[in-house]
Amino acid sequence: MPAASPHSEITLWLTRFSLTAEIAAPVADVLATLPQLVLSDFLTDERFTIADYDATPGQTGHFAVPAPSRTPARAVVLKRHLIRMQPHFVRYVIAHELAHAHLRNAGRSPAEDPEHAADALAAEWGHPRPEDWRTFFRRP
Repeated sequence: MPAASPHSEITLWLTRFSLTAEIAAPVADVLATLPQLVLSDFLTDERFTIADYDATPGQTGHFAVPAPSRTPARAVVLKRHLIRMQPHFVRYVIAHELAHAHLRNAGRSPAEDPEHAADALAAEWGHPRPEDWRTFFRRP
């Protein structure tokens, strides 16, 4: 019997988070591009969580959080409207947010800005910030 592919292992692991299918698919795609040590860090961290929510005005999001512990939890929360954006931007946002979780919302050094660190790490993972990223936030 052939071994499960890394992508199927990721897809199976993601089922524990109850993500919508439209968000789970690009999350799985991005996770599959991460270095093995980073991916393993997420897959084996019982205190890591990822969620998506409807950011419609007036809606309230509720998220399960791990019980208090000596070990801090890490969480990534994605807005569902993200899926309406261009795929390269979706992958960048997911990689950027995973980079924050991997870096525990810090820089790679004490002097590095966490936003720059997350952008740099996302780019290293193959998901650079698109040149036109600001256009994704303009209202018609």
